Amino acid sequence: MKKLALLTLAAFLTAGAFAQQAPATDKKQDMKDLRKDIKDVRKDKKERREELKEGDKKEARELTKDIKADKKDIRKDAKDLKEDGVKHPIRRADRQIHRQHARKG
Repeated sequence: MKKLALLTLAAFLTAGAFAQQAPATDKKQDMKDLRKDIKDVRKDKKERREELKEGDKKEARELTKDIKADKKDIRKDAKDLKEDGVKHPIRRADRQIHRQHARKG
């Protein structure tokens, strides 16, 4: 009876220890999301400048909201990547984008 109680207690403690571990995330997918968000911010800023030149303030406001949402996603992705052990994720993503453009052109 004593062995059964100890075995049950050990099983519960083991299950509890495994339940506390955070699920593994995919660094490649997170970096891809970060690069995509950075590209979206750049594209939206360019479009916003053009809209302001044309005088369309309503469209510029919509783009500003979109930029803010993308920046929020960037901060979230960067935080996740830092937790995964990536140092300076935003700077790294910027450099990866730069290298991709350098290869193309």
